[in-house]
Amino acid sequence: MAEYMKKASKNLQASQELQKQWHDQKDVLIQYQPGQKVWVLEPVAPRALQDKWSGPHIIVEKKGEVTYLVDLGTARSPLRVLHVNRLKPYYDRADLTLLMATDEGQEEESDPLPDLFSSTEQDALVEGVVLADCLTVEQKDHCINLLGQFSELFSTVPGPTSWCEHTIDTGDSLPVKSKIYRQPDHVRDCIKQEVQKMLELGVVEHYESPWASPVVLVPKPHSKDGKREMRFCVDYRGLNQVTKTDAHPIPRADELIDTLASAKYLSTFDLTAGYWQIKLSEDAKAKTAFSTIGGNYQFTVMPFGLKNAPVTFQRLVNTVLQGLEAFSAAYLDDIAVFSSSWDDHLVHL
Repeated sequence: MAEYMKKASKNLQASQELQKQWHDQKDVLIQYQPGQKVWVLEPVAPRALQDKWSGPHIIVEKKGEVTYLVDLGTARSPLRVLHVNRLKPYYDRADLTLLMATDEGQEEESDPLPDLFSSTEQDALVEGVVLADCLTVEQKDHCINLLGQFSELFSTVPGPTSWCEHTIDTGDSLPVKSKIYRQPDHVRDCIKQEVQKMLELGVVEHYESPWASPVVLVPKPHSKDGKREMRFCVDYRGLNQVTKTDAHPIPRADELIDTLASAKYLSTFDLTAGYWQIKLSEDAKAKTAFSTIGGNYQFTVMPFGLKNAPVTFQRLVNTVLQGLEAFSAAYLDDIAVFSSSWDDHLVHL
């Protein structure tokens, strides 16, 4: 019996080694260097059986043949030893730059409140787009020729669409009117400048309405030259509370990423002031009214901050891309075109 057990154990070991050799024939040991950025696969609390990729995180030290000390940047456990199977490389996105031509000797005016509309003051120059370094010279030439053929489609001036309009259904609710927030003098001056620019663009108009929402200035997440930059917004929380919800679905960002994961070539488009390309219905205009020290105004196009604005915009983009789902996807005003080959990508673009 002992002899049979010994022979069975030997055959089992040989079989396991053969299976491992077959399974590992295409495996490659991935090596990471200290300071390298990586994605980390970690469980989603409190669901221990559900994982997600997070990052980027930094490799601190190589601990073993297949283990690394990773800085997760968390308060509870900032450093953790992880197996290489829970890591994958993180690649920084290539910087794309849009160059704008200005007249020689023209000085830039100092603006204490960088606004949403500065990009509307001149047409975009598609010839100034810097393409990703990973493209070959021939591929860059293809892109430049393609941009030149459709240069009339690129503009920094938002234009209205006739495909849809935004409505605000408040049912039988009484008009919501909020008081103007108290603001210092320099903030009121900035608000006055922004309102004047919107009047010139036709984005807002003078109107006396029973509806009124207050204006707020929201700090931008990033500032230039260390200056505190602000964004003009209207506080529509009161209006949103009485607005009926539009149940049209918004795509999940993680599912869109999965859709793009297998693509070899990817191009993205960011629409110019996308919300402002959608007109408001006559009834909705009065409900978007806002009050300032200088008077009452209402929007003529869909503003930011409305409850169902993202849904309306997503519905419009889905309509535009209908029939092109095999190589395009959109999340609000960001449209991605993806392809498995360069020739197909040019056709898809």
